[in-house]
Amino acid sequence: MAIKGVSDVVRLPRLGKIKLGIKKETDTGTSYPSPVDHFVCPNEVKRVFGEKPKELRIMFPTEDDSQWATQYLKCYSASRGLICRGDGETAIARVDIKTGEIATRDAQDTELREIGCDPDSCLYYQRGQCRRVMNLQFLLPDCPGFGVYQLNTSSFHSIVNINSSLKLIRGICQRVSMIPLSLKLVEQEVQPEGKRKKVHVLNLTASYTLTEIQKYAQIPPGQILLLPPPDTEAPEDLFSQQVLGQGEMTDEIPGIDEELLQNWMKVRSQIERLDLKDSQVCRWFNRFYQIDVSLKDFKTTLPDDKLTAEMLSRFSEALTIYEEKLKKRQPD
Repeated sequence: MAIKGVSDVVRLPRLGKIKLGIKKETDTGTSYPSPVDHFVCPNEVKRVFGEKPKELRIMFPTEDDSQWATQYLKCYSASRGLICRGDGETAIARVDIKTGEIATRDAQDTELREIGCDPDSCLYYQRGQCRRVMNLQFLLPDCPGFGVYQLNTSSFHSIVNINSSLKLIRGICQRVSMIPLSLKLVEQEVQPEGKRKKVHVLNLTASYTLTEIQKYAQIPPGQILLLPPPDTEAPEDLFSQQVLGQGEMTDEIPGIDEELLQNWMKVRSQIERLDLKDSQVCRWFNRFYQIDVSLKDFKTTLPDDKLTAEMLSRFSEALTIYEEKLKKRQPD
């Protein structure tokens, strides 16, 4: 017998990272990222696509692109990892309670707090410690193993290209999950600060005809899949050691729990979409965790300390299944 909300959920591990650059060192020994014209891949991926591939055959595992295409302005430090995540208007930051500023390595008492986010006036953004980052996660069906690979990009043109292609694919197929696609690294002319130059950017295409792609779209995508959240360490192919500063990453110095925030935002969206009643929320948390939680707890910007990433993930899974049941009950 299957357990509803448990037996039909599969968690995908992260198998590795694919990078868009390599680390180089200055004469003084400081490392910095240097972009290349190919994907920098783990050995098992190289054995399938070659030593310096410029194209990867990929699939996205779910319809929820907030799982596998997160995109935020992200600020990192060498000692705390991710310390601020924003959208250009508001941000969630780890701040020093004493000063109210973003926490440094020396801050003793810290908390997560909502702050304003304006790249034009942010000193962290101006000096390169904060950048736009898309965390793209996908399956490589031709490679061994069952899990996802993560690729990070801070390129404006790459992010726009990916988002535009996803919108087009959804318009044609009504979905994007489990459809074979090609992720390419292509040369494109750009004009940063009015100066023309050629760079390599991501491009998402299909190696099949529209007719073939639409046939793939008719195949059911399968059961619920849960992906690992993006890690909180600064991508070494995007951020230089000099910009982040020196320091050892330690478990004792907290940054931002990306998994907690990601699950929190997803659950809040599901609650609003499903128009849940207070009694439904209270009953679920009391049954599984014996704690008092109500709709009021989901009206705040940040989750209460009594809520963990694991609790929110499990609640989100239950809401997904509940939504599917509601759809099946609706008349055609």
